[in-house]
Amino acid sequence: MASLPAPLMITAMSESLTQEVDVMKRMAATIVVAVLVVVASALSGLIPSAGLLNGVWADDEGKGGREQREQTVSLDQVPPPVKATIERESAGGQVAGISQATEGGEAAYAVKIAKDGQKTTMYVKSDGTVLNRGGADDDDD
Repeated sequence: MASLPAPLMITAMSESLTQEVDVMKRMAATIVVAVLVVVASALSGLIPSAGLLNGVWADDEGKGGREQREQTVSLDQVPPPVKATIERESAGGQVAGISQATEGGEAAYAVKIAKDGQKTTMYVKSDGTVLNRGGADDDDD
């Protein structure tokens, strides 16, 4: 099997490497665009679970618009999986308040917890899944 002369081999390897780098650049650009689309969708509420984090909204059939429906509930009023999650997450602290909201018939709970001198908000789905654990709250409500 004959081998290519060194200058031709280097040229062929260089062209191949250039093509591979171009493919990698296109892949990286595609990934960046995909990440931006997902982030933009989450921030705008197009992704349902992300919409729950921004305040839960339900269709208002009477007005044809959207209306936020939220009510304060006690720990005894939440489903058992939610109660178990709240008790586990608030261990060593105190539950400062629980709000229930509904989107498309699915309930979610915003739970304010005072623990270690800080107040945080945690969002929990009705099956007990934690959607998000927020940082320290600035509001005094």
